[in-house]
Amino acid sequence: MQKKLISILVDGVSADTFEKYAHRLPNMRQLAESGLRVRRLKSTVPATSVPGRATMLTGLGPSVHGIYGNHIFRDDAFVAPLAEDLLVPTIASHARRAGLDVASIGQALVDPRDTSVHISPWWLRGFMTGYRFSKMVTPEALAASRAIHDPEDRLARAGLTEMEAFRDAADGVAPHLISGLALDQFLNRAVVALLGSDQPPDLVLTEIEMPDAFQHYLGYHSPAGVWSVEFADMLIGNLLAVLERTGCRDDYVIAVASDHGHGPVDTAIYPEAIIPEMLWMTEGASLYVLLKSAGDLERVAERLLPYGVELWNNDHVPENVRGTVAMFVAPPRHSFEERPGDASGPLVATGSPHLISTHGFRPGSPEDDRMFILSGDGIAPQVIEVADAEQFTPTLASVLGLPLEPYAGRSLIAEESQL
Repeated sequence: MQKKLISILVDGVSADTFEKYAHRLPNMRQLAESGLRVRRLKSTVPATSVPGRATMLTGLGPSVHGIYGNHIFRDDAFVAPLAEDLLVPTIASHARRAGLDVASIGQALVDPRDTSVHISPWWLRGFMTGYRFSKMVTPEALAASRAIHDPEDRLARAGLTEMEAFRDAADGVAPHLISGLALDQFLNRAVVALLGSDQPPDLVLTEIEMPDAFQHYLGYHSPAGVWSVEFADMLIGNLLAVLERTGCRDDYVIAVASDHGHGPVDTAIYPEAIIPEMLWMTEGASLYVLLKSAGDLERVAERLLPYGVELWNNDHVPENVRGTVAMFVAPPRHSFEERPGDASGPLVATGSPHLISTHGFRPGSPEDDRMFILSGDGIAPQVIEVADAEQFTPTLASVLGLPLEPYAGRSLIAEESQL
């Protein structure tokens, strides 16, 4: 089949959250009931945001696309990955080469050169600067984190003329949860403007971030956490409304998926108290440790073992990194955190978590399973119980009529639907 496509990443919505609260999500529920629904889409390893996005864009695992963590090790530091760190093309690249009109509105890891309109994700600068390796971030990378690529002024022609205000708002003057809601809504307005314009794109890639943050800080299945998913559903409703108003609903297939799941945490483990001489980076309930010399792996594993921490294999990291970084996973309902900067008293190994819900659990944990919905003209109603992370992208490629050769997994759309 060959249709236009809107891919919406809703950050941090687990399979169980959608299952339990679908009755409060009228737009996503309607899409699920009328199209293809995967009850449990498996996550990448680790099940954290940037590796998840990379696999959703490339259809390949971290060992191939190169993004094995929210921060990857380079030049003596763990740094936030950018589009140029991907080792393989994205679906935006493939679509652009096929002559399709691509808009990336707040989608991370998309190269602006593969798009007609590109707005960087609003959260990217804080992601790059809000951790202890932030001094390694280059001025060029910071500038890229606020980049808006719109050479034909399509956003302004569609009525969106507030891009400088968007840049200012993304600098985090307001409290994070408040500013994040506003910025999610602003990006949603940009998508609505493009869809309602006289030149609607063939492929739209966009994100809705705040369900992840609300759950991290306010709790899994908390009233506020569930409300944030309802907020995301409302934003999806805005997109459906403009398609109905313009008579374009049958032109588009809508994909809604999360990058990972979520689950409650009772205990934080502080690596600086256990392995103070090592370089490390947290990935929720997973931990990367840099190995500098012989015996490091055994020493780290021995020190972490009393806290129930398990050494994981390195099959998911690129070959050139194997033996340089090691991944460890926390026991159930535990995560790894940096000790709060304002903490007082002696440095201890465990404590109350700052983030009371997280992800990146032991690979295969059901908490990290996520939702995936695909709905539109030509997509037959179907429920698939389980699908692999690598099947998301080839399914989108099937919708767009793109070749499936670049992808490791198979499309979830039946062959007869592609005729």
